[in-house]
Amino acid sequence: MVAAVLGFGGGMLLIAFMPLFLPAAAVIPVHGVTQMVSNVSRAVFSWREVAWPLLPAYLMGAVMGTLLIGFTVVHAATNYLPLFIGSYILLNVWHKGFMRWISQFESMFMAGFVLSALGLLVGAPGPVFHPMVMKKLENKHQLVATTAMMMTIAHGLKLLMFGWIGFAYIEQWPLLLVLMLSAMLGSWLGTHIRRRTNDEMWMVAMKILLSGLAIHMMISVGTGLQ
Repeated sequence: MVAAVLGFGGGMLLIAFMPLFLPAAAVIPVHGVTQMVSNVSRAVFSWREVAWPLLPAYLMGAVMGTLLIGFTVVHAATNYLPLFIGSYILLNVWHKGFMRWISQFESMFMAGFVLSALGLLVGAPGPVFHPMVMKKLENKHQLVATTAMMMTIAHGLKLLMFGWIGFAYIEQWPLLLVLMLSAMLGSWLGTHIRRRTNDEMWMVAMKILLSGLAIHMMISVGTGLQ
């Protein structure tokens, strides 16, 4: 529901709790199924607001990122990734000079590549590209709907890759069923709440949540919380 209101956040909250009741090897694949259902339902509920012209370049980048990173995901070291991700988010949200500078290098192809790659490595990469995408869209509804489609693509490719390397989704079907139904209900409720929120308050809430998640990522590098 958090993601349906603000466009992100739910995935990171979910993945923080999953290690409590799932083996480590199952966390990212099961999280991916849940998030794909969440994003598909969110996109369906707001399909008119999706910025479709942004998606082809993003899709090409996502396919490239999945193929290149997917074959090394088992051996990849991700210890310091949260530090760089958190720094990027904070600077992009609050530092106008950095926003202008980094815009030279940002593209939908790069967003697709980075998001799909990070999805394989850390599971919940949604907040990473929100600061970039929000520069290209007109309102909160476009942002939530378009990022939902983008995350659907990233999670779909991730699920295919984990299936290819041997993860048995069917073994987790009771938990997956509960999580998927909960995700769809949350998307429906969150979409209705978002349509009733004030735009300025929504933007402030989004920046605060983004910043909180970014700070948590950075702290986790030193404390071992990640």
